[in-house]
Amino acid sequence: MKKLSITLIFILISTLTFACSCSWTNFLKASKNSELIIKARVLKHNYYLPNGKLTNLTHIDSLDYSGHSITIELIEIIKGTEKRKTFEIYGGNGWDCRPPLQNFEINKTYIFSIYKTNRTKWSQTQEDNKDYSLYSCSEFLIEYFPETNEVKGRLRGKKSSINERIWTYDKFLKKIT
Repeated sequence: MKKLSITLIFILISTLTFACSCSWTNFLKASKNSELIIKARVLKHNYYLPNGKLTNLTHIDSLDYSGHSITIELIEIIKGTEKRKTFEIYGGNGWDCRPPLQNFEINKTYIFSIYKTNRTKWSQTQEDNKDYSLYSCSEFLIEYFPETNEVKGRLRGKKSSINERIWTYDKFLKKIT
């Protein structure tokens, strides 16, 4: 029993060692290294089964699916290049240093700071190199409000606990480009 307890403690400690750890950065700082910054509208959530097949459900329990992405409609490219009008952005479950996507609202517009996916042992089965991902060690998105042409998010500051700021979209573009 003592050997089993020591083995379990060792496994737990070694597993925690490989969990995602990083320093948080604000949107302006994080987006400097981003491959693509876009204004886009969320069209739908995509939930994938362990075999990689897309389900037709709009929401499923986290134990029932192995992959989750959002399909977005590209409104504007702020930085980078992309020819497609719609594509998928993948999130994660924490193991791959990606945030979950459940809180993205359908038909809401966001400013995304994204990068091309790289296949790892934690990648979702349906992901490929033409897809994009979010990085959870930074402020990777901000809200866009079309009715007032403003953005809201953790745009500047040194800690993840900083207050969100509201800027005009024009001010945001001047700071980001």
